[in-house]
Amino acid sequence: MPANSTGWFFHCLARETGRLGHLFSPEAQRGPYPWLPYSLDNGAFSCWDMQNNVFDDDKWEAMLPKWKRLIFWAQCQEQKARWAIVPDVVGDSDRTLERWAEYAPMVKASHIPLALAVQDGMTVQQVRRLEIQPEVIAIGGTTEWKWKTVEQWAEAFPRVHVLRCNSPTKLYELEALGVESCDGTGWNRGDRKQTKGMERWAYSRAQATSILPSAYTPKATRREAKQLLLA
Repeated sequence: MPANSTGWFFHCLARETGRLGHLFSPEAQRGPYPWLPYSLDNGAFSCWDMQNNVFDDDKWEAMLPKWKRLIFWAQCQEQKARWAIVPDVVGDSDRTLERWAEYAPMVKASHIPLALAVQDGMTVQQVRRLEIQPEVIAIGGTTEWKWKTVEQWAEAFPRVHVLRCNSPTKLYELEALGVESCDGTGWNRGDRKQTKGMERWAYSRAQATSILPSAYTPKATRREAKQLLLA
């Protein structure tokens, strides 16, 4: 899931291989398009100082209404989200579990499958004791902890997503472990080795879609649509 990347390259690659999707951040949602399955992020990562492992609560308070609008947007779509990451506190397992208790009921009521962003120190046993069970485990936390524990999460749960993955070689490793998906923002940010590596991985087991794009093109030009709104 090349997060928030919806240019022609990604549409073509998705249609020709059936191997790409989107992870939409709050206010970055587009489409949706049937050849690009999508899931929902919550914006918490942008509130985290990775270098110092500090979470900005004020920034999160400003993000919260945007996340709620994203959930509402997904509820209104005919094409449903694969899952939504319940708000978390990056790098802090205790506070993440507190937020799970607070926000999981809301996401569950929206009929969108719940994803728990597991954090440093969190265990399989802790997750299995939760009153509301996640349908997807999204492996987050600090980079070292994430890659150290990915195998145990993949063994314990049937649906696993890995957050912040931008390495082409990791795509093959995660697929071999049975990991369902991963996301990253680095696939289209100037390093052509990453982009080409993702492209080769996608074509390695390509299954082209038969969905025609004409049904998803605008029925009117932007000028015509504006005139209709003003009428």
